[in-house]
Amino acid sequence: MLWKISGKNFSGDSYVFGTMHVSDERAFTFESLVKEKIKECNAFALEFNLETANTNITADMMSLPDGLTLESMIRPKKFKKINERFIRFTGYDLRQFNRSLPMQITNMMAEVVLSKDRLKSLDESLFQFAKEEEKILLGIETFEEQLTIMAKIPVESQLKSMLKTFKSFKQFRKQVLKMAELYEMADIQQLYRSSKKSLGSERKLLLYDRNKIMAERIAFMASEQTIVCAIGAAHLAGKKGVLRYLKMKGLEIKPVKNIEQ
Repeated sequence: MLWKISGKNFSGDSYVFGTMHVSDERAFTFESLVKEKIKECNAFALEFNLETANTNITADMMSLPDGLTLESMIRPKKFKKINERFIRFTGYDLRQFNRSLPMQITNMMAEVVLSKDRLKSLDESLFQFAKEEEKILLGIETFEEQLTIMAKIPVESQLKSMLKTFKSFKQFRKQVLKMAELYEMADIQQLYRSSKKSLGSERKLLLYDRNKIMAERIAFMASEQTIVCAIGAAHLAGKKGVLRYLKMKGLEIKPVKNIEQ
């Protein structure tokens, strides 16, 4: 999950670390290892900077278009059935999130499957640690860029995915738990393949295109100072993965072993 990046004109070694954006204990398997490297480097970056993110724009950009609600998009009988399941799984009435994009509901369901062992997600914990260590805090993308990408996913496609989650929750649960297991095993190849498969037609938008941009920015930041860059683990591997794009830039990439394992 942790890779060392070296370049000819770099002032020192930098690192790319694969995270899970959750508070499940399994996500913290490599926490102590990456914290060591954060201490050694000058800067730390998440996919976006938690301090400078304008979270006020979230509500508008993550809401359904005017005039649309989840209830209006689903047949009454089906909505009733889905809502009963949602209440059973989350304790909330789905109508409380009537204007939310369907993918937000799918994400909520994934959070239900995983444990909330920690108060903060791995990303937040590492960011807080880097802040306490007085490191330069950066973002590889901006919060606005991420929201803009999400907004490009057709609502119909999101709804289809959400309905599939409710229809076969057992299968969805199995898939989410499998991803957590693969992360714990540091199997970045299988994580990449599973993510690619689950993203379907959105893989270019959410995976390939972002990987290229992230690799460009990570390479630039690493040339400026020593840095630990933490990105979703599914972005690391593959022919169109961040690690390969960094190699194509002439950088040397080496895995850092976890001595605790």
